[in-house]
Amino acid sequence: MIQFYFLSICLNIIGGLVIAAPHFSERFPGITAFRGYIFEKTGLRIGLIAALFLIGIMKIISVYTGDVIIVGDLFPALTLLISGFTMLVEYIFENSESESGFLKKMDGIFVKHASITGISALVAGALHFIFPTVLFL
Repeated sequence: MIQFYFLSICLNIIGGLVIAAPHFSERFPGITAFRGYIFEKTGLRIGLIAALFLIGIMKIISVYTGDVIIVGDLFPALTLLISGFTMLVEYIFENSESESGFLKKMDGIFVKHASITGISALVAGALHFIFPTVLFL
């Protein structure tokens, strides 16, 4: 559906900016302010995480007209899901009082390399916008 296509592009770009903000902080201080605003509002942060997961799942299920089923939107859907998971792990790790080994491992894998995830989401959003019917985009 075209609505999920539009939301996929928007959320990939927003999620990518929020996740990759520390990487761009020196050149673009406005992005850091945007990340700070989202992170200080717990409801907004949880809403963004939920939207990333929901639209990522819906992109796998629904198909844009003319695309190949499932494969056509695989890269943007995966970047949405990985971005949502990265933000969720970061949120849980910040608000958790326990020192779980699993949580530390997930933080070390996803949050430590969050700039790669954020830049991938930005690239996926931009390519998905420019090339709407290309396979895997």
